[in-house]
Amino acid sequence: MRNRLLLRALCAILTLFAPVALLAQEGREAERISRASALDPGHGAVILSVRSELFLLEELSVWFVREGGSLDNPGDLVRFTRSQPMLAFANRTTQYKVRAYQLPAGRWRLAGHGVKCEKVPAPDERCLVEIKVLGIGETVSFPSRGYDEDAPVFEVRAGAVTNAGDWGLTARNTIEWSQIPADEAGEWQRRFAALPRAPDPQVPEEYRLKYGLFPRSYDDDKNRRY
Repeated sequence: MRNRLLLRALCAILTLFAPVALLAQEGREAERISRASALDPGHGAVILSVRSELFLLEELSVWFVREGGSLDNPGDLVRFTRSQPMLAFANRTTQYKVRAYQLPAGRWRLAGHGVKCEKVPAPDERCLVEIKVLGIGETVSFPSRGYDEDAPVFEVRAGAVTNAGDWGLTARNTIEWSQIPADEAGEWQRRFAALPRAPDPQVPEEYRLKYGLFPRSYDDDKNRRY
């Protein structure tokens, strides 16, 4: 516990002094909305949840890129986030946190996930962050990975609603998809019930959640410490 709190404090210090130009490469966060009438022209509503079975020392980003676009174009890259309360001593991020967002119409492909990443990782790349305080340094590996063209895709249609499902970070350092239970998504589906529904996400079998998410510390299933 003491080591976890110390590492988290060091990460907070590192974030404080990080250059703004590097943080900008992380991509824009998806804009949240609460009702159908808030949609901008050319946009659709997306119902989505992000969870993690790993204790999150910092904010988790799950990136999506618009098909036909580029990771280097801010308009083609969007991220959804999940974080652990600062003073939490147990992992609370296995619980669903369903929200509604608006995105420009198009097909959006899973591009990567990461904690403390300055950019979207390349396929199978991991983010390494050097933390140095008072002359003492340590290189820390954080959960992170980029994905290829075969990654899951959800479609956004202008004036429609997409139930994009739940995207869970597992102890295998993978993002795996599952449907949001009806009792968790019900309120948001009612809010956007007047909108036509876009197609369900296209998720290859290898990206579907294989087991439930169970609270872990910051060790993965290969006993690597994040």
